[in-house]
Amino acid sequence: MEPNLDKEEFFRPSYIASAEPLQRTGPVSVEDLKTDLSGDFSLVSSDLDTGQRNVLEPKGHIQVCLRIRPFTSLERENEFCVSIEDSTSVILKPPQYSLRRLSQKTVGQKFTFSQVFAPETTQEEFFEGTMKQPVQDFLDGYNRLIFTYGVTNAGKTYTFQGTEDDIGILPRTMDMLFKSIQGRLYTAMDFKPHRCRDYIRLTRDQVKEETAIKNSILRLTKEVEEHFFLY
Repeated sequence: MEPNLDKEEFFRPSYIASAEPLQRTGPVSVEDLKTDLSGDFSLVSSDLDTGQRNVLEPKGHIQVCLRIRPFTSLERENEFCVSIEDSTSVILKPPQYSLRRLSQKTVGQKFTFSQVFAPETTQEEFFEGTMKQPVQDFLDGYNRLIFTYGVTNAGKTYTFQGTEDDIGILPRTMDMLFKSIQGRLYTAMDFKPHRCRDYIRLTRDQVKEETAIKNSILRLTKEVEEHFFLY
């Protein structure tokens, strides 16, 4: 089955060309970009206790947390290489095969982080200790960036996404966000993003036009998929 790519033409919706962003009457300040949502989304803030807020009390612009994954069966003989000194520090030592080649005894190196999480830390405990407060800050109108960093097989994907039975920080964050806006979701489909910070409110006819375009694209995509599947 050949997809008929020329059967339909796709046009840019007529209302896009005429839509212009709102003109500002004064200079744009940083505070203009902030929105305090704590009053509307109080569900999350009420659940945060004082102890949790103090776990990652801001000491600078960047917080660096270390999560040590469990050792595999092949790594257990070198388990002594990593030892947790306290809640913020670890001591690293060379593996056994390296010590045999060294003429002198090597002293371990100490590294300090904002927070250190032991191998037995659960997904829920890690989320509570690292993500809950930044998510609340986001709801209060602040920008927050979270990312995982490490070598291959360090456990980044497991920490970020998790598994079906033990989800990671990303799905837990989304769950926390959507629970905080329960009952406040806008279910109509008459808003369309425009440029960076603006949006267009569509009329009833424009909604129909937008729906027709999306259905045409989906239909064309299905025809292309069927074509490649047959051949």
